[in-house]
Amino acid sequence: MSGCLEYVINETSTGSMLAVWNGTTKGEAEDRWRLLSALVAFLIGGTALVLNAVVLLTLIVSKELRQNTHHNLVLCLSISDLILGLSMCVGGLRLFTPQWATFYVPCVMTSVLFISSITLSFCQTFLISFHRYLKISESVLDKKLLQNNRKYAIYIAFWLVVLGFNISMVHYRHVAEKLPFCKFKCVFGKRYPIMIIYFQSMTILLLTLIIVFYVLTICRMRQRYRRTFAWQANQNGNSSNTSHEMTTLPYSGNDQLTQHMNKKLFGSMKLIGFIITALLICTGPMVIASFFESLTQKQLFIVATLSCLNSVVNPFIYAFNIEKLRRELKSICHIINIF
Repeated sequence: MSGCLEYVINETSTGSMLAVWNGTTKGEAEDRWRLLSALVAFLIGGTALVLNAVVLLTLIVSKELRQNTHHNLVLCLSISDLILGLSMCVGGLRLFTPQWATFYVPCVMTSVLFISSITLSFCQTFLISFHRYLKISESVLDKKLLQNNRKYAIYIAFWLVVLGFNISMVHYRHVAEKLPFCKFKCVFGKRYPIMIIYFQSMTILLLTLIIVFYVLTICRMRQRYRRTFAWQANQNGNSSNTSHEMTTLPYSGNDQLTQHMNKKLFGSMKLIGFIITALLICTGPMVIASFFESLTQKQLFIVATLSCLNSVVNPFIYAFNIEKLRRELKSICHIINIF
């Protein structure tokens, strides 16, 4: 992973860019690619920024969503997606403006935000998967770790560790200094090998844990339903020895409650499954690309755009699977229409 949203600026490429505006054809294909990349970065990044800002605003406004630990964990994923959209917008501005592309601060900002947001996405998805496992296992750790305001302490701890480590790896230069290349190697300098190993190990470890806890949760669900079905079969056997009037109403109520709980549980697992699938499809290529040093600028831009596309898809996954979120969004839209 030699660079992301990489913009190579030197005297030749700058002259090529100026030649396009002067009506000449020197470097026209390369300059058109950069312009197209900037537009795509603005479009994808801006969309991700707006959609996730709306989700985050809805979470802040709705007390009901905040108090539901599962929904809180899921919707807080929008924070890392919002940061990723922001980094994509900054990268698009760098691609679009040759004079700004070589500045040190925007280059560092793009690189640190991009890596941090992807790592935080994996961290938050791990928390979502881990919480479902604790919940279905009826573990005491669920209440000790993720209930009430404790979950916010864990969020902040993850964010501080990830952002703090990434910023500490930056090779500091003078703020007015210009870089001939904006690559991760230029941003992190001699610490680049440490940074790349950290990124690879963190993402692969977290992804493995996400899948493991998701599979374990499914196994726990199967065991739970087997016990439930066995209990119901036993109740049906015993009911033959008692009057029909005495057993019908209580069993019917228990059966309805069980079906309601099963529906909620299956819905939460379906939501997590969609989130994990989107993460694998969209962000997985970025993790794989980190193992290859010979990737071109275009290939790196494509995998970076795919990663940001994950941030665009996630809000639609939330809205499709969380009824409370849909209700709150409709309420917000209704208020906006009134004004």
